[in-house]
Amino acid sequence: MQPPKWKAVEGGGGDQRRRCVAASLSMLIAATLAFLAYVAFFPDDGAGGVYRWWSCQGCGGALGEFPPDDAAPADGPTAGGGAVRRRTPTTLSHIVFGIGASARTWDQRRGYAELWWRPDAMRGHVWLDEPPVSPWPSATCPPYRVSPDASRFGNRASASRMARIVADSFLAVSSELTNDTTAAAISEARWFVMGDDDTVFFPENLVATLRKYDHEEMYYVGAPSESVEQNVMHSYGMAFGGGGFAVSYPAAAELAGAMDGCLDRYSQFYGSDQRVQACLSELGVPLTREPGFHQVDIRGDAYGMLAAHPVAPLVSLHHLDHIEPISPAGHNPLDAVRPLVRASRLDSARLLQQAFGYQRGPGYVWSVSVAWGYTVQLYPWAVAPHELEVPLQTFKTWRTWANGPFVFNTRPLMGPDSPCWRPDLFFLSRVRNGTGGGGGTVSEYARRRAGKPEKECGQASFRAASTVHTVKVFAPKMSQNEWRRAPRRHCCKTKRTSWGSVLEVRIRYCSRGELTTP
Repeated sequence: MQPPKWKAVEGGGGDQRRRCVAASLSMLIAATLAFLAYVAFFPDDGAGGVYRWWSCQGCGGALGEFPPDDAAPADGPTAGGGAVRRRTPTTLSHIVFGIGASARTWDQRRGYAELWWRPDAMRGHVWLDEPPVSPWPSATCPPYRVSPDASRFGNRASASRMARIVADSFLAVSSELTNDTTAAAISEARWFVMGDDDTVFFPENLVATLRKYDHEEMYYVGAPSESVEQNVMHSYGMAFGGGGFAVSYPAAAELAGAMDGCLDRYSQFYGSDQRVQACLSELGVPLTREPGFHQVDIRGDAYGMLAAHPVAPLVSLHHLDHIEPISPAGHNPLDAVRPLVRASRLDSARLLQQAFGYQRGPGYVWSVSVAWGYTVQLYPWAVAPHELEVPLQTFKTWRTWANGPFVFNTRPLMGPDSPCWRPDLFFLSRVRNGTGGGGGTVSEYARRRAGKPEKECGQASFRAASTVHTVKVFAPKMSQNEWRRAPRRHCCKTKRTSWGSVLEVRIRYCSRGELTTP
């Protein structure tokens, strides 16, 4: 009988095999230890990739904390979710403005551009329909160019000319880079921003808004109208041009190549902004909404909307000639917006940002709503934050002058015949930098006086509130980096001083878990 095929053979062969296996394992362990020691002490020699994996270069600090703001990736995420590619943050020099205007009306409207234009820090052009008849104010306004002839579009020539401004601005920049031997010293163009001659931009807030996005991707950034009827008539997916919109460089490049064909296909459209949106839609680029762009498609008094601004940077205002002056500081719309612009120069990020607080006294609770740099509302009764953040309806719709609907909620403002249901209003009178090394601001708001005597509420809380003549607000300066974090309204504390005639409000960052409760 044959023995089994795999039967062990007796003798000393088994011990010899065990010794061979043990020797092999010892050699493998020794080689592994030598390799690990090599990459630990010589990280740059060949095994740099392994070393980088072990050292976790994408991690935070030694204790796992997040990197500081200055180390945060600038201008949005990179495509593909891979390693973050460092780039310089977007500045005003990276933005090319294109302002649509008419030569016949420029002198009447140029004051709005002069509020925000900075000749030594900004780039772009006013695009006119024909050469100006009077000397151009180059010291205070953007330089001008005359748009290419659009007369072939007939009675829609003006809208077609305006729609081409982004494309014309892109072609102008491309021409500069091609023909100007000093172009290497010019900052790259990352964004093309369109606006009207009566658009007021807040430049630092525009930069902070655009920094959130990757300018090397195709973006179309703006906001629809405030009036539902306007959005239904045109499009909820369209950035209304008077409020301004921004197109990233790659999107502008594609738009420049496609615009003439789009103008032919959409010649029946009413406005230039509708043509731009239709062309970008063909390119597959949707609107990225930013609530700080304001078309101001409303009639009457915009106070309620401005006093309850979203927790977002104020980027632009439009249609100021079509509404009542936004503050009692001036007798015309241009002068009325100047205090807001002056306040923005001290703390642009905080402009119009709300803070709520409550002042308690013997037998009363007051609710205080601050819209920094603009107004303070003092309610001689308790109003919850979810109500204070809703705009008072002091305005009507753009087209039909109706009470709505709007794209946001509103709450009623009672008339003078109901004095016990009307807040006391205070408007910005002065603002300055704070003293000391705190880096904050001090702003004062004076009580608005009615043009004619109004009924007064006889309740004790209202009588006590009527003695307040000034609201003084102390606030830390707000970093534009906050707009790269999750939005959160700031908190505040209130205190009566000077025998009750001054109400102090101190805005501060909220503590973890802090509630604002009446």
